Amino acid sequence: MANHIFVRTIAAVVIGMVTCHSESIVADELGRGVSVDDWKGFGALKGGKGYIAAPMGQLHYRDIGPRDDQHPLILLHQSPMSMIEWAGVQNALAQMGIRCITVDTPGYGLSDPPSKQPSIKDYADNLLALLDALRLSKVVIGGHHTGAHIAASFTANHGDRVLALVMHGAAAMTREEASVYLANPNRKPRTPLLDGSHLTQSFHRINKTNRQAILDAQTWFAITSYMQGPDIGHWAAYHYDMMLDIPKIKVPVLLLSDTGEPVNKMDKRLAAARPDFKYVEFSDGDVFELVADPVRWANLYSTWRGQVLKN
Repeated sequence: MANHIFVRTIAAVVIGMVTCHSESIVADELGRGVSVDDWKGFGALKGGKGYIAAPMGQLHYRDIGPRDDQHPLILLHQSPMSMIEWAGVQNALAQMGIRCITVDTPGYGLSDPPSKQPSIKDYADNLLALLDALRLSKVVIGGHHTGAHIAASFTANHGDRVLALVMHGAAAMTREEASVYLANPNRKPRTPLLDGSHLTQSFHRINKTNRQAILDAQTWFAITSYMQGPDIGHWAAYHYDMMLDIPKIKVPVLLLSDTGEPVNKMDKRLAAARPDFKYVEFSDGDVFELVADPVRWANLYSTWRGQVLKN
C-alpha cells in the first residue's frame, strides 16, 4: 500500500511540474526570448516578401501597403546595403496608407547575383520584370546613391512607366570624380581575421557619433557588406554618367541630400542644372541619416507626393 501511495505522490508531483512548466511558456505576444536588447534584425522586414524571375535571376522584393494603390513607390538601396536600408521608411509609409516596394539589387541582399558585371542601365532594365509581374503600369521610383542611379536610368529610359522620381544622394559624378572613387586605395579585403578586425574595418564610420540610430545603421552597413559577393553595384555606379540621362527625365523629381556627406556638392550641382527638381536638404549629417530618421523621410515623401500626384 505504501508503495502505491509513494508512486501516486511522485506522479502527482511530476504532472504538477509539467503543468507549471507548460503554463510558464505561454505568452500573449512575441517577447525578447533570452535577449536583453531590442534589436529587431530582419524582423523589421516582416511581411510582403517575394521573388520574381528576372533577366538577372531571382529578384527579391518586399511589397507592403494598401493593395488598391496601383502606383506604389519603389525604393532601391545604396551599395553595399540591401532592402534593410529602407525597412524603417517602408514600414512608416505603410502606416500612412502608402504602398511601397523595396528591392534587393541583384548581387545584394537575397537577390541572385547576375552572371556578368551589369551596368546601371542593365540594373534599371531588370526592374521591368518586377513591374510586369506585379501588373504595375506606372510607379514612383526612388533610390539612394547607387539606387538613385538605377532609378534615374529607369526614369530616363522607361519614362512611360514612371510618374515621379525620388533621389536621395543622387551623386551625379563627373568622370574625374568617379575615377577618384574607382581608384580608392583604402579598400581592404573582407577576409576574416583571427582577431575579428575585419568586422571592425567594415563598421563604416564617417562622422563619429554616439547616436544610437546611426550606430544601428552603421551596423547594418557592416553586416550587409558581408552578405554581398563582389561589389558590382559600386563598379556600375562609378561607370555611370547620370548627366547624360538627366535631360531625358520629364517627370516631377524630389532630390534629397545630406550636407555632411561628400556627394552633397554633386547634388547641389544637379539642382542648379535642373531648377525644376525640388531640392531638399534632409539633414546636416551623412549617408546614414535616412536609416536613422525614417519617419521624417516618409513624411517628406508623403507631403511631396500629395503635391505632385494630386490625381
